[in-house]
Amino acid sequence: MVINPAFFLLAVALLWFPRQWMRLGRALGKRRKRRADVERRDEEPWKADEPGSSTVKLVAEAKKPRNYVDLLRGAAGSVALIGGFELQASVSAPANAPVLLNYEVLGLQLAVLLAGLLIQTVRYERGRLLFFAPIFFLCGMSIGLCGWKVALFAFALIWAVNPMLKNPQGVLTIYAFTLAVFGVLFRGVGDKLSIVIAVFSFLPVLLSLMAQRPLVLFTRRGTRETVGSAS
Repeated sequence: MVINPAFFLLAVALLWFPRQWMRLGRALGKRRKRRADVERRDEEPWKADEPGSSTVKLVAEAKKPRNYVDLLRGAAGSVALIGGFELQASVSAPANAPVLLNYEVLGLQLAVLLAGLLIQTVRYERGRLLFFAPIFFLCGMSIGLCGWKVALFAFALIWAVNPMLKNPQGVLTIYAFTLAVFGVLFRGVGDKLSIVIAVFSFLPVLLSLMAQRPLVLFTRRGTRETVGSAS
């Protein structure tokens, strides 16, 4: 196989783009208003960025536009990363294109995917190490890696049992399990990509447990994106 530079760079740009950067444009030119908001929160501490609901609510999550951006870029980025190599391998390669062995290709793809997931999951803000639950981003990645059938059935089952789950840790744990199950049903026992996305879906849970920190949700309050907790 050979590297397709266009697909590879597109995948890296989509997967490695931090979610919090989506709010930078809105923040530019509004520093005074932001400082005023901070002062008001200092005077009214109940409006500070504190943990929110301990459950993942479908209606609330469906109202967040950035979740859909995460879904689309997770899907497009993983398709560009996986499909780009397969497409380039099926056609005549440019003479100067870097040639990779199959295991090198898989290793490079996994490294890009893992780095993208960590960028979306781990964040250091205001002196605190936070672990976010990139549920929609992982759903998008599952579409690109396993196909829409596996992703759709797993996602639908998650929301069906969501009222019984207490927090994002439970959601991602069940999601990882359902991805593995539907991956076997639709793609066969030995499908590597189904195993990869199942492991990746559980990774934020594992990191939060190892760090003894809660896995939190992306939430919005007014025009700011803040932190909602799941302890």
